[in-house]
Amino acid sequence: MIPNIHWNLISLETTITAVLALFILLDILIGKTQKDWMGNLSLVALFAMILMWFRGDHIWGQMFSGMYIVDSLAWFFKGFFLLTMFFVLVMTQQFFRSLEQRKDEFYLLLWLALLGMLLIASSADFLLLFISIEILTVSLYVMTAYLKRDKHSIEAGMKYLILGALASGLFLYGISFLYGAAHSTRFVVIQQFVADQPTNPMLLFGFVLIFSAIGFKIASVPFHLWVPDVYQGAPTPVTALLSVGSKAAGFVILLRLLFGVFAPLHDHLTLILAILSAVTMCYGNLAAIPQKNIKRLLGYSSIGHAGYLLMGAAAGSTLGAAAITFYLLGYLFTNLGAFLVIVLYFVVSKNDEISDYSGLSQRSPLLACALFLALMSLAGIPPMAGFFGKFSLFIAAVQNGLVWLAFVGAANVIISLYYYLMVVKRIYIDPPISAYPISVSWPVRLTLWLAMAGMIGIGIFQGPFLDIALAAVKGMF
Repeated sequence: MIPNIHWNLISLETTITAVLALFILLDILIGKTQKDWMGNLSLVALFAMILMWFRGDHIWGQMFSGMYIVDSLAWFFKGFFLLTMFFVLVMTQQFFRSLEQRKDEFYLLLWLALLGMLLIASSADFLLLFISIEILTVSLYVMTAYLKRDKHSIEAGMKYLILGALASGLFLYGISFLYGAAHSTRFVVIQQFVADQPTNPMLLFGFVLIFSAIGFKIASVPFHLWVPDVYQGAPTPVTALLSVGSKAAGFVILLRLLFGVFAPLHDHLTLILAILSAVTMCYGNLAAIPQKNIKRLLGYSSIGHAGYLLMGAAAGSTLGAAAITFYLLGYLFTNLGAFLVIVLYFVVSKNDEISDYSGLSQRSPLLACALFLALMSLAGIPPMAGFFGKFSLFIAAVQNGLVWLAFVGAANVIISLYYYLMVVKRIYIDPPISAYPISVSWPVRLTLWLAMAGMIGIGIFQGPFLDIALAAVKGMF
């Protein structure tokens, strides 16, 4: 008989599966209605899962012959994905209030995406990892093209589907080479094979293919071409999920591979990762300067932030890995806070052009303040979370001999200030395009305050959060 603790390891995933089945049944029974019952029930169920996550912080172990594991890294990212989904659910409720679209199916797809992200965090086998990635990406394909009457949404969905299918093919092809070399898809077995035969041609070719597929998930150069069009055309809650949830899923895979499975190769990969980091930072920040659409601007900004995060991967140290998790935690509150403001303003203006944000501070001081703090955190201005996230990445790079890369990162911080401050100018200096104030409901106000508290709190009290980040990655070293 299997001990109960084994089933506790996978309690979040089994609960989500039960919630999905229940919601599908209720949707069939209730049918179409004006009330957002599924959104409200989703928030209640999510809060229950967050409580489950807190209670499971001491339960480590593995299941299914080691294919599924729960360790400190998996526990950290499970909480990360649950918190991300809370913000996305709030955005979804606000976004669909102004659109004549069926929203119940959208909530089901969000739950499916959450299931995929949680499974990614605990995958210790390439086959389970591939299935988990596909659960996430297939739901994202549908959600990206969800606005059937919007040509931009359909275009975004098609581009994301085509390039995502290519990335999936590369990933699966890479797995086949690893299996051919090591005769296993288990991480621990392949890691031992890498240590014994680090120059095996099949192994190296498989790694290149898999890293290319992961590059698509994290939006690094040269796998970034889908980002601006998809970010602009997708429904804003999906854009937010792509920018934080999907990117974090890519980096948890990267952490497990670079600091685990392929750790013996890291000394040979340092220069390649550093060059990718520098090119990605420069491209993302320079290409963001001429943008006129705020979602497109944040898309290029997201590419730049992938470059900063790759700096920690290039460092290859405990501090580098911890800096990645710490940076992602601050990025969660910062980027999702910005996208929540974008959703609320879209409901009023039906537009995402930067010029429409003129005089926002006079129409809604709260929205203006939240967006201002988010932009300053993204730029890396103290005492925001983004500043200390970038600082920790720079320190990790310098400590591992990548001083030039830290200088490139610092230069890109200065470049990014230009386009972030141009948006701030629109908000606070330019005259408003409308005199009507923007009202914000109390639940959304509390969510915005939570996002702002995260941006400022992680920046001011960075010590405890950096300890959490270090604890999350300690098992890999």
